[in-house]
Amino acid sequence: MKINMQQWADDIIKAEDIKNLPVLYFPVLKDMGISVPDSVKDPSTIAKVMKRILDKYPDTIAAITGMDLTIDAQSFGVQVNFSEKQAPNIIDHILSGPEDIEGLKLPDIHSGRTDVFTESCLEAQKIITDRPIFGGMLGPFSLAANLLDINKCLKMTIKGKDNLHILLEKCTEWLTLRAKEYKNAGANGVLIAEPTAGLLAPAACEEFSSQYIKQIADALQDDHFFLILHDCGQVENSVESMCGTGCKGLHFGNGVDMRNIMPKVDPGILAFGNLDPATVFFMGTPDEVYDKTTALLEAMKPYPNFVLSSGCDLAPTVSGENIEAYYRACRDFNAR
Repeated sequence: MKINMQQWADDIIKAEDIKNLPVLYFPVLKDMGISVPDSVKDPSTIAKVMKRILDKYPDTIAAITGMDLTIDAQSFGVQVNFSEKQAPNIIDHILSGPEDIEGLKLPDIHSGRTDVFTESCLEAQKIITDRPIFGGMLGPFSLAANLLDINKCLKMTIKGKDNLHILLEKCTEWLTLRAKEYKNAGANGVLIAEPTAGLLAPAACEEFSSQYIKQIADALQDDHFFLILHDCGQVENSVESMCGTGCKGLHFGNGVDMRNIMPKVDPGILAFGNLDPATVFFMGTPDEVYDKTTALLEAMKPYPNFVLSSGCDLAPTVSGENIEAYYRACRDFNAR
């Protein structure tokens, strides 16, 4: 469904109540009788999960495909482990060092499970007709780290920059094509997960991540296609760089204090965050989730562009009671 996403964002900012969009997918699988592996391998299943979330939690302002951070690397040939208790994770790397980068060939954009997630957006449009649908993919630096290795990538930001930039250029080219597939499939935007960039100092974040995210945004973002950049690292000093990507939404993890983040975010950019998926949603009691959610909402009252969210994706083991407490806290806060 075609939606003016700029108007969507403007309406959120102008609204009197605070909206919410947790990164929620895997916790509803148990009630649906769907295993984690099966939930990321079939387009119609993904669409049904997205619809179930909206039916169960109608306050959610958009639908998002599951945050499977292995899809992009798998298309390049990286091996993936599928488990019942956690999201898929990679178990190897296809590049052993800088010497492999020059010869790296981009895979076909339809390789691996990319079409599964692209087609899930097509399927979702048949049953979700009242709010935006977002696809998901990695950012360039995070994809590079999955292909090579996090530690090697970090070392190359100091020694080996030329080779690292070659790799990032290839990753950016492929991810731009991937986002275009989502756009052509009718998705209203993409959540770009760039968590590995959270390990970079501000100048390095600009050089090795933000400038490449900006290329994707410049190529694809418009009034009807909305990019949200997610970085769950300690990025308080990199907010300016993240804003400079041009992404109309920024999603922050629990490694930062949103009270320090919001004054640095342009008031026209949506800022999502940032309840801890582990200590709050997984380990907390419903009362603790309610209280933590309420406290964050109180702190964010001065910022109309704030959107309540989890700091990252929620694990399959997060209880429904805790998720209900999160939504109830937001409803109660807005009802004051």
